[in-house]
Amino acid sequence: MPRHGVASAYAAGFGAATAKRPFQGGVTMSDSSISGLTDEEAQEFHTFYMQGLVGFTAIAVIAHILVWAWRPWFH
Repeated sequence: MPRHGVASAYAAGFGAATAKRPFQGGVTMSDSSISGLTDEEAQEFHTFYMQGLVGFTAIAVIAHILVWAWRPWFH
């Protein structure tokens, strides 16, 4: 039974740098960015990354305000 996915591409003798990328419309690695993401995928990743960063920062600021209200420092 043949294997499917990335492992089968390597088993068939295709190198990572020259293999056609089946899930990206046949774009070769040399045509894409160094991350291997298309422009649309990179923008989507950036959007989620920034949302996570803003959320983390908001929680950290709220936590610091609550701790300062409980035990002020530098007073």
